[in-house]
Amino acid sequence: MKKFIALALFLILITSGAFAMDKAIGGGLLFNHSKTSGTFKNLLYAGDKWDWTMSRNGFGGFAFFGLGRFIELNFGIMYKNPQELSLESSYGSGTRKAKDAGLEGTSALQFGVYFKYPFVLTDRFVLFPTAGIDYELTLSTDDWWDDLWLRLGAGVDFFLGERVFLRGHFIYGVGVPIGEDYLNLKITHGLLIKVGIGFMF
Repeated sequence: MKKFIALALFLILITSGAFAMDKAIGGGLLFNHSKTSGTFKNLLYAGDKWDWTMSRNGFGGFAFFGLGRFIELNFGIMYKNPQELSLESSYGSGTRKAKDAGLEGTSALQFGVYFKYPFVLTDRFVLFPTAGIDYELTLSTDDWWDDLWLRLGAGVDFFLGERVFLRGHFIYGVGVPIGEDYLNLKITHGLLIKVGIGFMF
């Protein structure tokens, strides 16, 4: 899967000559809040299982490369900070702070390809619905996993001049968690917010 994502990004990059207009480069800050769920079995009692959900906040920085009006590449680095862990089984349920359960934060890299369709509202404001794929590569090997995200949302550009603009993204995503089989990972979902500045050339 990782090789497939890298190849897709490379192919889009080398064919970007077809999108020679409205190229852009920029970067900024990102924040996301997500929840991941799964099930793991009790190793001491056969047949017993625990359904779990972990919430986390992620924050960091990102860079974007616009290959034209409709395609954009994204690269980011972030810190994933676990917040709460909820457990439910036949014995009961409960919620506790993730750090009290021994879960530590980790860094991650984010690679993405997005498609957008801009609507020019005024000479300063551009609104664009956007959809894309992000691969979130976790750098820790301790009880963490990667995520393949499918995201959909909207963005807005506010031009400070002919070439310089401020950009905001508000995107909701559903992810497929990958790795750590004993956790029986099921699904990840959450909100991603990006705010940055760009330059068009």
